[in-house]
Amino acid sequence: MTIKVRLLCLCLAAFAALAVAGEGRAQTVSTLTTPVQTAWTRVRSALTPEQQANEVRAFMAALSSANGRPTLPPLDARDIASGRVVSLDDPALLQRPQAHEITVTVGGQFLIFRPLSRASLEPFFGR
Repeated sequence: MTIKVRLLCLCLAAFAALAVAGEGRAQTVSTLTTPVQTAWTRVRSALTPEQQANEVRAFMAALSSANGRPTLPPLDARDIASGRVVSLDDPALLQRPQAHEITVTVGGQFLIFRPLSRASLEPFFGR
């Protein structure tokens, strides 16, 4: 009987290892479509406020296209200097956007964004 118990324990351990390995693999798979990833790369590489604002609009359009409907992703903001969480309705966010870091959550991924201007933030707020 102890052999059966040991085999059962061994099988359960093997199953648990496979489940953990599968879970780790599932977390590394990108849920962003190629057009959305490309658009985000262009947002991150924009050098001027105008270019960044246009690229954010293109990113939001790609995201809406991928979802089949207009989408406003969840956002979080932090003050870069202090690391303090900033409310999205805090006037400082729009008055000094360069002093903040925005985290955009899309498909379980956290995309970090440093706005160069107020115009870069407006598409995220549906404006």
